[in-house]
Amino acid sequence: MRNKILLIEDDLGLAIPLKDYFEDNGLMVYHTVSGEEGLSCYTDQKPDLIILDIILPNKSGFDVIAEIRDKDLITPIILMTGTEFDPDSQIKGYSLGAINFMQKPIMPQALLALIKHVLSLPNKMQQFQIGNTMIHIHNQHIELNGERFHVREKDARVFEFLLARKNQTIPRSLLLKQIWLDDHPDKNNLLDGSILRIRRVLKKHPHIQIKTIYGSGYLLETTSL
Repeated sequence: MRNKILLIEDDLGLAIPLKDYFEDNGLMVYHTVSGEEGLSCYTDQKPDLIILDIILPNKSGFDVIAEIRDKDLITPIILMTGTEFDPDSQIKGYSLGAINFMQKPIMPQALLALIKHVLSLPNKMQQFQIGNTMIHIHNQHIELNGERFHVREKDARVFEFLLARKNQTIPRSLLLKQIWLDDHPDKNNLLDGSILRIRRVLKKHPHIQIKTIYGSGYLLETTSL
């Protein structure tokens, strides 16, 4: 059963009641009060889901999620904030790979419902929504509004990586290192082939395009329907 939660929150007046409430409802909660402690606990405990405050001492929540996403694209991360809820902060949070961005004060019942929904999804599936297109990414297939396309596992991971960083130019070397664990230029043909296959999947969804940024890498660009 997936029930391990990492709560990174320095406000004990919020963190302790949340921890108690979640544990009363069957979750196992690890609580830390700083980004550094949170990263250490993440490495040691391998939680199923992370709840992360933005304003933390020394290392911000944005710093923490960026470090986690450099090596882990799967673990769901929910961001919380009392002050950093402006559009730019939300865009930054989602671009870094958060699945949700919640404003304080937090309603424990709503957060618990979200956690239970996320943990009920298959372990190796990620979900994104672009306009009216719902995207589910599994190990070896991609679903676009329920239409399933069988793909190679690395194709799914490339697509997921780009979706999590939509409208950002991602260097070839970063994609190669993340997906193939080797950024040597002789692996470029593997990346190019993967991008070509993903573009074929997206043919019916022109509002989602993967653009080649010559001399740099790739950019997944989304436009309004």
